[in-house]
Amino acid sequence: MGPTMYLYEKAREEHYHNLQHEIAEKQLLVHLPRHHLSRRVAGKLGVLLLKLGARLKQFEQAQVAREARMSRIAERASQMRWEV
Repeated sequence: MGPTMYLYEKAREEHYHNLQHEIAEKQLLVHLPRHHLSRRVAGKLGVLLLKLGARLKQFEQAQVAREARMSRIAERASQMRWEV
């Protein structure tokens, strides 16, 4: 085996080793847990839903109060008609 062939074989082995190393790194990256991102997104979604629920509850309470006020006004108006 001449010096050129020896150098070629060494370069080929080094390239093969580098490829194996890259593949191993990619496999490790694929298997890393990604739950921290999904937990953060789920947490933000939960906060958003809680805020939305609170706003809807305020809106509903305002509607109920408005309806109760309107029914009291209507009741007073009907009582006033009978008194006259």
